[in-house]
Amino acid sequence: MKARALVRLWSIFGEPLWVFVGMGFPVLSSLAFSLLYYSIGAAGYIGFAVLGGVMVSFWGNVLWSMASQFNWDKQEGLFEIYLTSPASISAILIGMSVGGIIGTVPSAVIVTVLGWALFHPAVNASWGGVALTFGLTLASLYAMGMVLSSLYLTYGREAESMNEVLQEPVSMLSGLYFPVLGGSSPFPLALQAVASLIPLTIGMDALRKTLFYGDSVAQVWPDMAALAVMAVVLLILSSYALKFLENLGRKEGTIAVRIR
Repeated sequence: MKARALVRLWSIFGEPLWVFVGMGFPVLSSLAFSLLYYSIGAAGYIGFAVLGGVMVSFWGNVLWSMASQFNWDKQEGLFEIYLTSPASISAILIGMSVGGIIGTVPSAVIVTVLGWALFHPAVNASWGGVALTFGLTLASLYAMGMVLSSLYLTYGREAESMNEVLQEPVSMLSGLYFPVLGGSSPFPLALQAVASLIPLTIGMDALRKTLFYGDSVAQVWPDMAALAVMAVVLLILSSYALKFLENLGRKEGTIAVRIR
């Protein structure tokens, strides 16, 4: 796990250009929504836009640097090395997650600093609740990335198309920049129920409550419990899925087949 995390960090911070590229989309999208809310007189939503810019950095990392990684490694001939090493596949995935989280921190910090420096959104935070919710949200998100990595390993070159399909719809349904759960949601109850199956949706709702409305852990514990359950279930599911696909690939002789 430590070795794979260090490789991920070296690949990110070893090339400064990639650090700035990773910052570009979250910063621009956050500033765009902040300006939009400011121009229409909805200053109370600017904080939501800044928070959304922070979290979209991690969501993009889950899709492009986590879910797709095994498929890319397979095309480069690295996946066979993972299989023949004494390390477990789950440990390698967890190392990728840890490296990805740390590598995304600069982007999240820049979005936060610029957002608060330019727009000064009002904050009424319960910092203990914010920290716990943030940690649980990342745990469930990257656990979902571990599940997707096993699926992408099977589907091969369709992985990038799946990322394109998931990127924007999940960003909208999860409420990165506006509330999608509760009475202020623009969505009907049926769509809210579907959106609640996405860990990012529950996490964003709880983060807004603890960061901007001062809700304590006692008030948002249902959201935290849901995130914890999602993280555990997805971790278990990813372990079983990877083992199943590994055994299937060995049996059919396709585990190291590279599809271009």
